[in-house]
Amino acid sequence: MSRAAVPTYWRLTTLILVVYLVYLPLSGYPMLYNDALNYWFISIFFHKDGHLSLLNFHDSFRGYLLPLVLLPLRITQFYSGLPVILFAQVFGAVLAAVVFGWLGPRLWQTASQRPPLSWPRRAAFAALGFALWRDYFNFPLTDFPSLGALLLGLLLLYRRGLGWTALAGACLAAACNIRPSYLIAAPFFVALALVLPAPSQLGRLARGLALLAGAALVLGPQLLINQRHFHQNTPLVLAQDENLETDNLYREKLKWGLLHQKYETRIGDDYPDRVMIFRDYAGEALVRQEHIGWFNSYGSYLQLVLRHPVLFARMYAWRLFNGLDIQYPTPYIKQVYVPTWGLAWLNYTVWFGAGLMLLRTRFRCFTPPQWLVLAVLLVPCVPMLPMSMECRFLLPLHLLLYAVLCFGLPAKWRPARLPRRQLVGVGVAYVGFVALCFWASATAQATLELGPRMLW
Repeated sequence: MSRAAVPTYWRLTTLILVVYLVYLPLSGYPMLYNDALNYWFISIFFHKDGHLSLLNFHDSFRGYLLPLVLLPLRITQFYSGLPVILFAQVFGAVLAAVVFGWLGPRLWQTASQRPPLSWPRRAAFAALGFALWRDYFNFPLTDFPSLGALLLGLLLLYRRGLGWTALAGACLAAACNIRPSYLIAAPFFVALALVLPAPSQLGRLARGLALLAGAALVLGPQLLINQRHFHQNTPLVLAQDENLETDNLYREKLKWGLLHQKYETRIGDDYPDRVMIFRDYAGEALVRQEHIGWFNSYGSYLQLVLRHPVLFARMYAWRLFNGLDIQYPTPYIKQVYVPTWGLAWLNYTVWFGAGLMLLRTRFRCFTPPQWLVLAVLLVPCVPMLPMSMECRFLLPLHLLLYAVLCFGLPAKWRPARLPRRQLVGVGVAYVGFVALCFWASATAQATLELGPRMLW
């Protein structure tokens, strides 16, 4: 990127920051809830007996890094007496501005090896993020911080110098510590570091060692925490809790993934339960038929999949749709029974437009590094399909679709220049596609456990 282009990116990033700083306090959330509140609470674990230490952290369920990032905000809030939500909103506004204003567009430009993106394209990308995810930034959840760390790590891999590579490794480790599902992306991240141009084989080896050193810098404290408090020699997040039926969070969610095709959380009073469970009747029947309890190993789950391949393929297809089908721009729903067809229509339109862009390329121009970037972003979405789906679980795929639509549209594309027959064909396909999506969404929403809902 040229030096002249840098201020352009940061001007839009600053504008996005201002928009969120104005919007979030007006969004109607007076406090933190559930997981967001818990992350804020456990940030104080670093303080014990009058002093601060990384090794004081003692939560076996979550990594130390996000609470550590929140600690300065927690201390400032304590001494200022200002509302907690205000500090969470400032944190979220900065995060939204960096992800949508700089990281996303900059990584696309770098990986595609193209000139700086125009401001209308970047503004469109940020506008989609605002329209579909805006209220998530009220809450210090793991989804955007972990993805932001991963995007930054990918971007740093393209910089020359072992120092930048070490920082990239630290970013990868940070993403895995904040959200352990990104661990599956690590082999592809390392492969990308090794296939990018290097002066020699020795240079590639040095790059790999720098990557490892950067990751160790972030994962080292987690190892010491696990050894000190839980007597386990691993630098990874344990994801263990005494309230779990199994000794592993993911295996427990495999069971719930059979019973629920989607999961939402409400904080309002127009639905009788705090959790909104969308039932999977086929999965329930399978659980009864196979007398399924908790999965003691991944092998037992795999054997079940192999015995019912068609059923699981259909279930995973529904999970994928539900994970992409955004009905609310928030993780904590204030009103369940409100019309959401407008947001859904926008979302389906993005899918259709991104699909057209991908069909146009037919993946012919992708280089090995670009394939690896896609793998780093998309492979972590795969283990989410067997779970009780939440839209935030597929966040990398969501943002990739926005980027394909906003950044992949040809600069000289003019609909008026296309043959009328082709325009009619695209129009008919669009109407059919959106209608099919509305049908699928309505079908899923009708399975809401304690009261089906409509989209309009």
